[in-house]
Amino acid sequence: MIGRILRAPLTRLLIVAIVPAVVLGVFVAALAAADSGDARIPAALVNNDRLVQSKGADGKTTTIAAGRLVVTGLTKPASSDAGASIDWTLTNTKDAERMLADGDVYAIVTIPKTFSKSIASVSGTSPKQADISVRTDDAHGTLVSQIGGVVGSTIASTVGGQITTSVVSGLYGGYATVRSSLLQAADGATKLGDGADSLSSGLGKAADGGDRLTTGASSLGSGARQLASGQRSLATGLGTAASGAQGAADGAKRLASGVGQYTDGVSTYAKGVTTYTDGVTTYTKGVPDYASGVEQYAGGVDQLLDGLVSGAQQSAAAQSQLADGSSTAADGIRGIVANDPTLSAQTRGALSQIAAGLDTAATGQAALADGSRQIASNPDLAKLRAAGPPLVSGGAQLASSGKQLAAGGSTLSSGGSKLAAGGAGLDSGTASLASGLAQLPGGISSAAAGAGKLASGIDQLGTGADQLSDGASQLTDGVRKSADGAGQLASGADKIGSGLKSGATQVPNLTKAQQANAGKVVAAPVNASATRANELSGPGQIVSTLIVPVGLWIGAAALVLLFGAVSRRLLATGVGTGRLVGGALLRGVVVAVAQAVLIVAVVAATLGVSWSALPALFLVAVIAGAAFLAVHQLLQAVFGSAGTVLSIVLLGVQLVAVGGIYPIQLVSAPFQAISPFLPLTAAVNATTAVLTGSSGGTVATGLLSLVLWALLAFVLTVAVVARRRTSTALFSATPALT
Repeated sequence: MIGRILRAPLTRLLIVAIVPAVVLGVFVAALAAADSGDARIPAALVNNDRLVQSKGADGKTTTIAAGRLVVTGLTKPASSDAGASIDWTLTNTKDAERMLADGDVYAIVTIPKTFSKSIASVSGTSPKQADISVRTDDAHGTLVSQIGGVVGSTIASTVGGQITTSVVSGLYGGYATVRSSLLQAADGATKLGDGADSLSSGLGKAADGGDRLTTGASSLGSGARQLASGQRSLATGLGTAASGAQGAADGAKRLASGVGQYTDGVSTYAKGVTTYTDGVTTYTKGVPDYASGVEQYAGGVDQLLDGLVSGAQQSAAAQSQLADGSSTAADGIRGIVANDPTLSAQTRGALSQIAAGLDTAATGQAALADGSRQIASNPDLAKLRAAGPPLVSGGAQLASSGKQLAAGGSTLSSGGSKLAAGGAGLDSGTASLASGLAQLPGGISSAAAGAGKLASGIDQLGTGADQLSDGASQLTDGVRKSADGAGQLASGADKIGSGLKSGATQVPNLTKAQQANAGKVVAAPVNASATRANELSGPGQIVSTLIVPVGLWIGAAALVLLFGAVSRRLLATGVGTGRLVGGALLRGVVVAVAQAVLIVAVVAATLGVSWSALPALFLVAVIAGAAFLAVHQLLQAVFGSAGTVLSIVLLGVQLVAVGGIYPIQLVSAPFQAISPFLPLTAAVNATTAVLTGSSGGTVATGLLSLVLWALLAFVLTVAVVARRRTSTALFSATPALT
């Protein structure tokens, strides 16, 4: 149905007319994010800078954190700054290298640890340029690498300009400040000489007061030490008392716990005694019955043994008689057989068997008679008969001891009840004792703690008094020395005043070489050095990463356009659909291999690609050409000749989504989402990995994606052709590839 619609003349004209507009619309939609300024290129920012302390011309020490200023300027830029179009990630060197290798970022900007030190040197006599390094990887896009270099230069220029302005302003401002300070110091030195005379007089009086302060502080320290010694003794005694009280309290607790366990055991014991006496009562009641039963048992045993012996003797006599009778009968039968010739052979046989059976019976009966005699004469029967009387006597003794056991159980039960009552009283008293002793250690500990704190405070007082005494003594000595030095200060102040006035008229001078170096560094205080990992050697290699896959895509489109997918003649045969489509694809792959040979040869001859990369590039070209051919075969199977027009539109979409014109992060979100799944993306990634010599995993991933595309397109083409064959609709009128 789709094929019939697309084959209509008006429909074809409309499709051809809107193709340029569709392709243009794809580019406009994809680059909308870049034009709006919302899209950003991911980059890593590594700040290894160390803070330095710099002393300015005015004598003030300033902390310089130039690296932090650069980080702040890049991560929070204005819309016109160098970092405005970059999504910065602040990280360390190791993680940044990993992110660059994985393609998570396109550039690494590194601020070295000597950055602030170099910046600080700008205001000295030996200034040095501060370096910023920018590292990119051509394996993730050469255009981004070029952008990285430009960004590095822009950062260096912008940061360097700010530093130059600050240095020049601070330099001349510092000189003015120094000159003003020198003049003020000269005036102050003159006044200092006048004040030194007054200071000498006042210091003499202060020395006398210091002597008196030393004496009083020494007395205070001595008394405080004695008081602290007494307080420590008190605290020690209270601590010992608290320890003893705590031990008593712990013992009382253990006593209370043990008494509780004891009373619990007494209660359990009393209950057990009650149970025991109940059992004894039951036992004593059953003993007479047991004795009576024993007597009956002994009498029954005698009767049983008498009957057993008598029966065995009678059985032995009977079995002997039966054995004799069986033997006599057997002999009679054998006599009949021997003496009566009129008997038939069958009768003789039967009588002989009967005689044999009677002999066997006689033998068994004789054995039974012997067994019965052994039972009657067995000596163990006499032992069994003798065991009866002692058993009867023991039963009588057991009945007597049961009565005594019942009497003792009653007495034991009464004593257990009294023991339980006494245990309850002991438990209550022990608990009261433990409660009282538990409160005693707390009070003693509080008193000991207070005494310890008091002793500590008195010690501190004594220490402070000693320090006060020492300080007063030192003050007295210092005041006397200051009084002596004040006179010398007055004399030297006049000399300082004249020297400062002379120095105020001078400013630092630099040699010509120092001036030239300072001018160079101040003009460009920051230098950006750019490095590119997996660098493509020239424009030819850069162009090849995109041109080779695009050429293979166009070649596949031309191949299917000229020769079709599957011929009408073959569709009418009985050959299986899979075989038809596979055969057409295989014949096309042969041409695709030839295309790969030609395109690799052209690249090697004209674009300067390394010969070592050509075998891998040829493999990528063959697999990409086969995959693209399968995709175009599917397009023509579904859309007919309009599939070629759709191929042009898809090429435009893929050129934008693959990042071949812009970095992928600068295109709109939908194109970023589909980019990893497009066949042209896989081909470009594999080609770039081959030409840059980067990770082999990238090449393998790209080739695997192309193989999956080829298989998917082949399966879908088979399904479409099979459906059309069943509906007897031929979808292509162009000649087949033969």
